[in-house]
Amino acid sequence: MPESTEFELATLEGRPLLLGALLLVVAPWLILGGSIAAQGFAAWQAHGLHEATAPLVCTAVWAVVALASRRSRATLSDGVLRVRSTFYRCDVPVEALDLAKARLFDREERTELGTGRKRNGVGLPGFHSGHFKLKNGEKAFVAVASGRWRLWLPRRGGAGLLLEPRNARALLDALRTAQAHPTRLAATAGTR
Repeated sequence: MPESTEFELATLEGRPLLLGALLLVVAPWLILGGSIAAQGFAAWQAHGLHEATAPLVCTAVWAVVALASRRSRATLSDGVLRVRSTFYRCDVPVEALDLAKARLFDREERTELGTGRKRNGVGLPGFHSGHFKLKNGEKAFVAVASGRWRLWLPRRGGAGLLLEPRNARALLDALRTAQAHPTRLAATAGTR
């Protein structure tokens, strides 16, 4: 088994990217444009330049979140699964995962494993990253987008992981192999 194996996670793209841009970029600038039209440009210029702050901040936040989503990945190395998604990170020893209960599932069929209340994360339509409470009440580190297939990795004595890997089956197989052969990972770690 290689020393380190990396798996891509879903990122903010497609429809969720467009919807977020409409909500966080286009809408604030349209509101500002309406304000300018209502006040007249000269009056707005004299008294309302501070009104441009909100659309500028929204645009900057959107750009940072969209770029940060590109960091989303899971790395299996030295017996630890390291997951990065936007500004959040979760490191879990493979032996702490309850892989017998791990599930690759269709998000439309297993709605109880959907994201619920955000605890500390980024929650946009079609993209969730960070720490959430699931609809079934469990806590989880979440890195999902608007794709159909998700991977649930329950953890013994801690929050589980709800991920949307581009190749979920390969990640689950690699985790099962790492858990079944922990000495193989330790031996390859010593050869660096």
